[in-house]
Amino acid sequence: MVQRFDSLVSADTGTGRNSGKRVELARRILILASITISISTSVICLMLVFALGQPEAVVLPVMFGSLTYLSIPIAMHLGMRLNLARNFFFILTIAVVLAIGLTPQEGIAFGFVGYLPIFVCIGGMLFQRKGVLVITGSSLLVIALIATADLTRLPIERTIQSPGSIATISMRHGMAVLFTSVLVIVAMGLYDDMLQRLRTARDQARRASESKTSFLANVSHEVRTPLNAILGMAEILRSTELNEDQRRKVETIAESGSTLLEMLNDILDISRLEADRMPISPARQDSSDLIAGVERLWGPIAEDKNLQCLIDFDPDIPEAIEIDAQRFRQCMNNLMSNAIKFTASGFVRISARWDDRTGSPTRLVIDVQDTGIGMPPDAASRVFDPFGQADDTIMGTFGGSGMGLTITRQLAKMMGGDLTFKSVAGQGTIFTLTISAKALQAEAPRDPRDATPAIGLRVLVVDDIPTNLMVAATYIRALGAQVDEAMSGDQAVELMRNQAFDLVLLDMHMPDTDGLWVLEKVSTFRRPPPPIVMITAGATEAEMDRARELGARDVLIKPLTPRLLESLLRNYAA
Repeated sequence: MVQRFDSLVSADTGTGRNSGKRVELARRILILASITISISTSVICLMLVFALGQPEAVVLPVMFGSLTYLSIPIAMHLGMRLNLARNFFFILTIAVVLAIGLTPQEGIAFGFVGYLPIFVCIGGMLFQRKGVLVITGSSLLVIALIATADLTRLPIERTIQSPGSIATISMRHGMAVLFTSVLVIVAMGLYDDMLQRLRTARDQARRASESKTSFLANVSHEVRTPLNAILGMAEILRSTELNEDQRRKVETIAESGSTLLEMLNDILDISRLEADRMPISPARQDSSDLIAGVERLWGPIAEDKNLQCLIDFDPDIPEAIEIDAQRFRQCMNNLMSNAIKFTASGFVRISARWDDRTGSPTRLVIDVQDTGIGMPPDAASRVFDPFGQADDTIMGTFGGSGMGLTITRQLAKMMGGDLTFKSVAGQGTIFTLTISAKALQAEAPRDPRDATPAIGLRVLVVDDIPTNLMVAATYIRALGAQVDEAMSGDQAVELMRNQAFDLVLLDMHMPDTDGLWVLEKVSTFRRPPPPIVMITAGATEAEMDRARELGARDVLIKPLTPRLLESLLRNYAA
């Protein structure tokens, strides 16, 4: 009968979040319109009968006609497709208006004809222009048929005595329908124009975002590659015999590289959060280990500034919880970094507690308190803004990018929590981090792990940068594994075809034959390929997803640290 208004209603089998929203909106329009017509008209009819004394024979046909609209939401509830329900709504409308209008008691003056402009408006929300024109034409035809029937019954006993009265009323109804139709079509044109402008703006923003993402990925790769070598060699030098002056210089190199890496991570995290591409992966974690890890990392740093690092751990916290440990540590590192940075004397305290109030999800709550410079009352309006600081002089005095709290709060919200704070200038600050977490059953105690967890493992490391290859191989050999090295994708494929490995660390970006090419090649082997973990200095989310589709077990971001590799090898050794 009519065409579909594609910008609003898609097929019931349409895919995508936006398509589902449009279908749901169209369903609501039909259901609300049907129920509103039925209820409002029925109430008016009852008032006419019982309050104004109108004859039941005049009112009942209108009431019964309005009640037929309740069949539409019932049919949709029983599974009627949206397109069928929509078409049935308008066919029913034409039929009811015509049937009521043709009864001698109703006619052109007292039937449903006055509702036709409203149905034209509803049609504008559900159909394209041709559909609106069909509804308009059908409405005018109904008015003409009812008017013709009234002319054959003159004089009508109730009010109409002459053909002129019928013509006047008919013209009034017809003009209302035509005027409504014109307004609806003009509004649809404006809507289509606005929608096209929005699509153009969206496409431009998407292209800009993709360009920014690609640029940041390239910058990340170019910066992380030498940074991986700098931090790796510094870590290797730390493990050798050094005098005090040499050790201090090596530590300066490592600290400066770590600061640069932190800045780079913050920039990339902001970009990923803006694009809604920050993955959250809850997994089983030991709650005490999480807090102890924060203490091990930041306790010595606090002591270097003559600060006390205090830990309050609530015994009610479950031993095992389900939480994204990586994002938790990222949040805590940002908070502890700020607390120590802005505190010249006194203490930094971490207070962990468990919130299991009835009626709300269980949450891990962490308070990070310091006795530092604090913040003024008006800081709340800008402290969580990207690149913002509580005071314009802070960046010059204390340094920092101004992105840590922004990232932390967004991560907390993505993990079902939030980040809030209380502060008094000159007295200190308390940041409260809440994260949704699920309590798990405690595991049986495990035997202590030795210092070489990877004994017996054979690992292949593939990287086209000799320094990166040497750093990774040195770390892994120190953990007890046998290491083979390859500097190209072709060489890696040949080694995996002819030899057996327990684990492969594969660089994603290499000249000529990259890591994705290697994954495609090994997937054609007759025997199952070894577990492959991709390593990258700056892959896009699309590249990471593609790597997982091709069989990569995980994707690790450079620089590779001894702790990260130890955790990885322990998992595969187990």
